Amino acid sequence: MMSSTDGLFESMGDLVSWCWEYATEISCQVLIALTAYVGVCVFLYYLMKHVDHRAWQLPGPPARLLLVTAHPDDEVMFFGPMIYWLTQSSQVYLLCMSIGGDMQRKEELWACAKRLGIPEANVTIMMCTELPDNPAVQWPEEIVAETVLHHVESCKIDAVVTFDKHGVSKHKNHISLYFAIASLCIEKKVPTYCKLYTLESVNIFRKYTQLLDLPVSLLTASYWYLITYQHRPYIQNAMKAHESQYVWFRKLYMIFSRYTLLNTLHEVNLLDLELDLQLDDDD
Repeated sequence: MMSSTDGLFESMGDLVSWCWEYATEISCQVLIALTAYVGVCVFLYYLMKHVDHRAWQLPGPPARLLLVTAHPDDEVMFFGPMIYWLTQSSQVYLLCMSIGGDMQRKEELWACAKRLGIPEANVTIMMCTELPDNPAVQWPEEIVAETVLHHVESCKIDAVVTFDKHGVSKHKNHISLYFAIASLCIEKKVPTYCKLYTLESVNIFRKYTQLLDLPVSLLTASYWYLITYQHRPYIQNAMKAHESQYVWFRKLYMIFSRYTLLNTLHEVNLLDLELDLQLDDDD
């Protein structure tokens, strides 16, 4: 005759066996789904290698584009793929709003810009005590806005690109650039011939999955720039010009970040800005 204890152990054994079978089945399904997703990513990558990208790049392309960054090395760490393509068809100007706390970084930026194909005459580095390199400091909006507007008007810039309101890494210096161009747009100070664009910030998982972010990016972005793995030495070599910053964790960043392979951009327009500000006020 079976005791109650034996029955309990038998029931627990059945439960453990069922849980194991269920977990095994779910694991197999997840593995199949992940394998299929990776396959889609690889397929899209090889497809995009043989497709003309111009339909998905900034319209024009812009004859004169102004890239506004916060620190030396931002241009290559975050905007490399876009610069690679635009230097082949446009005059690219670089406005860096700080020297990054060290005079050596000015020289490094000029060296990096040269490797990226940006003429030294097109590079401007601001040295302003009110614009410190500090992730906790939001820069004065009016100073940044006036500087950007001056460059737009003096160089007849027809497209400006900078960070979005999340600044990729939530660095307040980066975010300051977005609010500066947003203020120019809201106050209608931007010349009619000039368009404003921001680099899309993504969550940390997407940020470091590189090629695996390709399907999501292509489906959600207004404009995008993709380079191949054969072109990545162009980005790596330019980053090496920033010798003082090229430490181990930035080397890892350059290997794994999707920003070294893919840039996705969105146009800034008045309607979206007003809606965005309204939502922020509601929060």
